Amino acid sequence: MHTDLFGRREFIKYGLISSLFFLSGCSTSQKKLALRGVPKSFPREFVNSLSTDWEFLPIKDIELKKFPYSSTLQARTDLLVLNDGWISDLPINSLQEIKADNIRNNFSRHTSSFLDGLGEDYEKKLLPLAVSPWVILFRNEDYLALKNKNSWEVIFSSSLTNQIVFPNSPYLLISIAQKVDLVNDFSKIKSQAKSFDDRNALNWVVSGRANAAVLPLSSCVDSLIADPRLSVLLPQEGSPLNWTVLASPSLSPELFPTDWFDFLWGSTYLSRVIRKGFLPPTNLSDLRRKNLNIPQKYQSIFLPEESVWNKCWSLPILSLERKKDLALKWNNSQPN
Repeated sequence: MHTDLFGRREFIKYGLISSLFFLSGCSTSQKKLALRGVPKSFPREFVNSLSTDWEFLPIKDIELKKFPYSSTLQARTDLLVLNDGWISDLPINSLQEIKADNIRNNFSRHTSSFLDGLGEDYEKKLLPLAVSPWVILFRNEDYLALKNKNSWEVIFSSSLTNQIVFPNSPYLLISIAQKVDLVNDFSKIKSQAKSFDDRNALNWVVSGRANAAVLPLSSCVDSLIADPRLSVLLPQEGSPLNWTVLASPSLSPELFPTDWFDFLWGSTYLSRVIRKGFLPPTNLSDLRRKNLNIPQKYQSIFLPEESVWNKCWSLPILSLERKKDLALKWNNSQPN
C-alpha cells in the first residue's frame, strides 16, 4: 500500500513538472517578433502582409510626443517603421545594417537618390518601404477660379490668399519655392498661408476652415475618394517625396524578412497599397505593365506619368548648420 501511494504521489509531482515545462515551451515558441510604428502613418496592409511570426505593437501619437523614436529602439522592437522626417531622431549607433541585397538591387533611381541623400551612416541601416508624393488638396476647386491649375504656381491664386495650410517645414517649403523661381523671397508663400500645420492639414480643408492644403497623398487619399468636394493636384514640376522607411535596432537578432517585402508588393496587396497613396521603392515603369485596379479618375495621381514622376525629388538630411541657415532665410522673409 505504501509503495502504491508513493508511486501515485511521484506520478502527480512529475506530471506537474512536465506540464510546467510544456507551458514554458509553448510560451517561448509563441513569442513573436515585433514591428512598431504609428498606425496612422501607414495603411493596415503593411501589417496584414506580415507573417504570423510577427505582431504589430502600435506607438500612440501621445507617446511619440513624450518619447521620440530613439527611445522606442530600447523597447521590444525588431523593426521600426517611420516617416523620413523622423530619421534624424534615430541615433545611428542604435541601428544595425539591414541586409537585403536582393531588394536593394531593384531600387528605383528615386530610391537610390533618397538613400544617397541620407549619407553613408544611414543608407545601409534604413530600408525604404514605400513612397508618397506631396500634393495640393483643394476644397470646392470649381468655385476658386484657380490660375495655373497644373503648377505649383496655383498656390498664388488670389482666391487662396490666407487660405492654404502648409506643412510646418521651412526646408520643404523652400524646396518648393525654388521650383517656382522664388529663390530666397518666401514672403509670397507666407502671404497665402492660413496656417503651418501638417499634422491637422486635412481637417482644416475638410471642415471648410481652409480652401487648400499641401500634404502627402497618403494622408488624404481616403477623404479624397469619399468626399466629392475634394480634389488633388500633383504639379507638373514634380513634388517632394515623402518616404516610409524601416529601421532595425542593434538589439534585435533577427534578419530582415525579405518575404514580407515581396508579399506586400506582390499581387495580393499591390493595388490596395497603391490606392492608399503609396508606391513601391522600385521602378514605376514596371507597375504600368501590370493590370492594376486603380480608379480611372485618380490614375494619374496614384500612378503618375513618368514626365512628372521624374521631376519629383527627395530632401537630403541637413547638417545643423544648414538647418540654421535655412531657418534664418525663412524667418527673415515677411508676408506681403
